[in-house]
Amino acid sequence: MWHESERDERPTRRHPRVAWLNSLQGTLQASATRRALLLTALGGLLIAGLVTALPIGGGPGRLAGYIDPVPPTGSKGNDAFDRAATGNCLMWPDRMPEAANIVDCKDEHRFEVAESIDMRTFPGSEYGPSAPPPSATRIEQISQEQCESAVRRYLGAKFDPNSKFIISMLWSGDKAWRQFGERRMLCGVQLPGAGNEQIAFKGKVADVDQSKVWPDGTCLGIDPSTNQPTDIPVDCAAPHAMEVTGTVNLLARFPEGLPPEPEQDAFIKDSCTKLTDAYLMPVQLRSTTLTLIYSTLSVPSWSAGSRQVACSIGATLGNGGWATLLNSAKGPLKINGQPPVPPPDIPQERLNLPPIPLGPTPGGGAASTGSNGSSSSSGSSGSSGSSSSSSGSSGSSSQRQGDQHLPGQQPAPPAQAPAPEAPPPAPEAPNPFAPPPAAPEPPPPGQ
Repeated sequence: MWHESERDERPTRRHPRVAWLNSLQGTLQASATRRALLLTALGGLLIAGLVTALPIGGGPGRLAGYIDPVPPTGSKGNDAFDRAATGNCLMWPDRMPEAANIVDCKDEHRFEVAESIDMRTFPGSEYGPSAPPPSATRIEQISQEQCESAVRRYLGAKFDPNSKFIISMLWSGDKAWRQFGERRMLCGVQLPGAGNEQIAFKGKVADVDQSKVWPDGTCLGIDPSTNQPTDIPVDCAAPHAMEVTGTVNLLARFPEGLPPEPEQDAFIKDSCTKLTDAYLMPVQLRSTTLTLIYSTLSVPSWSAGSRQVACSIGATLGNGGWATLLNSAKGPLKINGQPPVPPPDIPQERLNLPPIPLGPTPGGGAASTGSNGSSSSSGSSGSSGSSSSSSGSSGSSSQRQGDQHLPGQQPAPPAQAPAPEAPPPAPEAPNPFAPPPAAPEPPPPGQ
């Protein structure tokens, strides 16, 4: 889960948990708030002879690769690609995947194989001997259908839904498909880097800490089409969404296990605040107008062995997107092309003002002033011990209970006793000139 933390005047706001985001869609990353597509033009990528990054699914850095199995000598294919099996690790020189070799996973490698899949075993004629190569869209669908489940099976309990590693695919490309009937593809995991390159790492994914952390000062890219972070390291002089300011290790504070989220959140927020202040010094975070951002660890991530979270700074937009940053926050920072406008400094004497005691009201209760000119008060009556409160609308005061009053108001004058009631009017005297009253009518006969 991702959070944004503000100090001073900056409003505190919690990023959707992550939330900063949440289906897997072909990657070990699940937090959509912090996710974005690593989109590339697919049309020119289905070319033999290249290993090129392609998106898998709808998230960032969802990569598929292509290994050309037809080297210039004309032999059938890349031997390492043909022999690779579950648990093997592949390494190749920069931008030379055709020279891939199977290496010991304890050494540096760029790809860990979860499963080798032979598409000739699929039903139907789509992968038959005379079938045309699949389109880029179809390759993406195959990757989602096959590689997501393959990696989940491969990692088992060590599958971290918020891992820094991503699910990826290697296949042989159009030329091998057409000329040699190559129908194999490799599902596995890799560590994405800048420029659609794979970062070399040591050890099997299940045996390493998969926490999504980077060295201090790393800037993470932004997808211009969605204004979402990509989690791909880029040069800080290039457009980016966030700048990493530190790493918090929860194991040092919670060796007994994952703590409740409020306790975890408080520890990470305090640690990230201190780390960010130290990283930016002498620049103050408030002068950059950026927001402190951090995540918490979920139970699945902790169970998979992840123990660290990254602290970073960035700026979100009102529409859910992220501002585009240029340069480090320690240098000539620009936010959406403009330098930040720091908020006015708070005078030191205002920061150290002592609290103003209001004191008890004559009725023994406390009084407070509300917002927008409205005010509210609460107190207790002398003998009953019951309490009451009232609130007024904007620009008005609430009615006072008993003899309470708000600060600055004059006590209400004592209520005057009501005037005595006038005596009832005397009955009117009979009119001497009025005729005598009529005699009552006799009863009807027979009664």
